Amino acid sequence: MTPVELIIDPFQTSFMQRALISCLAVGIAAPAIGVWAVSRRLVYLTDAMSHAILAGVAAAALVGVSLVVGGIAAGLFMALIVALLVIRVKVPEDSAIGVVGQGLFAVGVIGVGLLGDPRALSHVLFGNPLTVTAGEVAVQVVMAVVIVITGWFLGPVLGISTFDSTHARTVGVRVGLLDTGLIVVLSMVVVVGLTSVGVLMAITLITAPAVAARLVVPRLSHSMPLACALGSVAAVGGLLVSYHFSLPTGPTIAVLAVSEVALAALATRPWVHRGESSAARPAGSAMSAV
Repeated sequence: MTPVELIIDPFQTSFMQRALISCLAVGIAAPAIGVWAVSRRLVYLTDAMSHAILAGVAAAALVGVSLVVGGIAAGLFMALIVALLVIRVKVPEDSAIGVVGQGLFAVGVIGVGLLGDPRALSHVLFGNPLTVTAGEVAVQVVMAVVIVITGWFLGPVLGISTFDSTHARTVGVRVGLLDTGLIVVLSMVVVVGLTSVGVLMAITLITAPAVAARLVVPRLSHSMPLACALGSVAAVGGLLVSYHFSLPTGPTIAVLAVSEVALAALATRPWVHRGESSAARPAGSAMSAV
């Protein structure tokens, strides 16, 4: 088999075509918003979000509605409760995220137990793009487009609040409300990956391509397209590798995404002066990174 045949032949079947579109949807959408999650140090939030989504998915399965609906509902619920605790009750952000995320995860585990099918938990956590339906793919594509457009539209405001939150507040930016909105968008990303790579692997696609892109391209506005490209490469490459070697798709995609970080680190290492720390690097101005 030629290299071209190795790439093209798997996509002759309809289920692989659906899997390709599904993986590309999360591979593009996750890094698009992941750049902001990494820059705002919200990686812990994305991990907590993956646990919280489980509660909504389990509830949806129990009442017989779409898992996507349940996942979105859980994400919105977590965003609202975290915002309430942080803004109104003045609970530290990391504490609020930890309490709400782990609480919803515990509820989700109980819900999955009530389903009586342990395979349901595995499907939610690790996904299976080979089983997605045309309807699920359509929903994923629409949500991915909404996520990318939202990230692009909110880019200037997110940039200001990320690098100088005090200035952002003085010019009228409601940083707390913006963080709540970012939580909602992150929950949408996790839901997009729900039936394809799984919620745990979606978190990897949120963070790894964004980290790799920031290592290669210092300017945030330039790193976003690169992050989306790296996410797409990991998604398509992982799908092909899993097909040819009979490996689980979600974890394979995650491994490739993490490998991109390692390659980016190796590629940029010669340009880092020995003994130089991130704090000692000439940064110019904070907004120069945008």
